[in-house]
Amino acid sequence: MLDTNTLNNYRNAGSIAAKIREEAKKIVKEGTPLIKICEKLEKKIISEGGKPAFPLNISINNVAAHYTSPPEDKTTVPPRALVKVDIGVHVNGFIADTALTVSVGKVGLELVKASELALEKALKTIKDGVKSSQIGGIIEKTIKESGFKPISNLTGHLLEQYNLHAGKTIPNVKTRIGFTLKEGEAYAIEPFATTGAGIVEDSKYSYIYRLASQKTSTQVLSHIAREFKTLPFASRWLVSKFSKKRVEEVIKRYVSTRTIQSYPVLVEREKGIVSQAEHTFIVKKNGCEVTSA
Repeated sequence: MLDTNTLNNYRNAGSIAAKIREEAKKIVKEGTPLIKICEKLEKKIISEGGKPAFPLNISINNVAAHYTSPPEDKTTVPPRALVKVDIGVHVNGFIADTALTVSVGKVGLELVKASELALEKALKTIKDGVKSSQIGGIIEKTIKESGFKPISNLTGHLLEQYNLHAGKTIPNVKTRIGFTLKEGEAYAIEPFATTGAGIVEDSKYSYIYRLASQKTSTQVLSHIAREFKTLPFASRWLVSKFSKKRVEEVIKRYVSTRTIQSYPVLVEREKGIVSQAEHTFIVKKNGCEVTSA
């Protein structure tokens, strides 16, 4: 069971995340610079009383996840596209993770519905004692019945304080081996649907990172540890304090020593278009509380 303070932190984070999700629907429009969307929504998280739990992800068409604007990004929203906006908010380290897919130019509407319906049906099954494999089976069945494929190597995840991926994962497909969800646990669940192969691969680009070791030896690493702890951060978050060249040098050096973990931009293997829907919930005895609703 969660204590009252922890539960309130999760609820507050979820309430802020829901507001940001609604704002995203308004500002993701053709021709808008991605960096403008990222910065506006991240600033709104802070103005609402939270902090970003990770850089705003804004992933277009066959890009499934982990794209956030690098410094000086010139990319804009295309005229016809599916734009996935993945939002993370934390209050005192307790996280809400939610996502939506915006159809620009009214394309891919059935694909968007597939991931949303899979999320809706999965949430209805969640309660203390339900198996993760059962949830994955529901997501897979729903997406396939809609005429698409679930992405099998992307999953939902357990949330803990200052820990975005806390060990347990909820699959988007049925699995033979799983675990039992327990009352009081917090998870993010995120069905991805695609017109492609149903598998994502790493691209050669990374704009999101996480400090993997708290043993810091430089000013930049100390700043990262102090400001973000073990939560993911964006390279563009650092260039307001340090030079772009220094940031690039530090990241390159410490990714090679595994002091910093990189999150490559993930793309669909067959360049299929991808949709995503996501909510955060807390497991209850006879259901769940969706904090990001």
